[in-house]
Amino acid sequence: MEKINRRTFIKTMGAASMGSLIASSGTSIASSSGGRSSSEKPVTKRPFGKTGVHGSMLGFGGSQNLMSKQIIMKQALKMGVTYWDTAHTYRNSEEAMGKYFETFPDDRKTVFLVSKTPSSDPALMTGYLETSLQRLKTDYVDMFSIHSVSNAEEELTNETKTWAEKEKKKGRIRFFGFSTHKNMERCLSTAS
Repeated sequence: MEKINRRTFIKTMGAASMGSLIASSGTSIASSSGGRSSSEKPVTKRPFGKTGVHGSMLGFGGSQNLMSKQIIMKQALKMGVTYWDTAHTYRNSEEAMGKYFETFPDDRKTVFLVSKTPSSDPALMTGYLETSLQRLKTDYVDMFSIHSVSNAEEELTNETKTWAEKEKKKGRIRFFGFSTHKNMERCLSTAS
């Protein structure tokens, strides 16, 4: 089985974007994820840390307007891109992914779905998680993260950890983490 490279993926997604412009004129997506044609190469999978999960090495980022571009999500999944990343603050991407999962509910089982909260306060995180689940039309996310942590000592507290463990037990999140865009070394060191 041949592996797909980044350039091929980007070219294909560009073609899918053009297709979505045509499709947004009223044409619906006709089939579920189905098989690949012989010319398509699946995206390589690799271990997701120590979780036991294997995910696609390319992720599908939802920080764009996807509502009228449902075909892009179908094409990404068809190519083996099963790691989908969104956040409470990414425009309407949670709603768009929810629309996709409502149309193709079986595809939700193959997607490793990640969403993020803008708060590390457990009381607020509950509301953000509930909103994300509602928007995404799912009863769980595979990874729920605190978005853009800059001070791990203040944001990754024992209360936050306790909250995450409770949500895992409820089955609403499988894994919990954080993203960071600055002060990365210190955040990672503190978290470990």
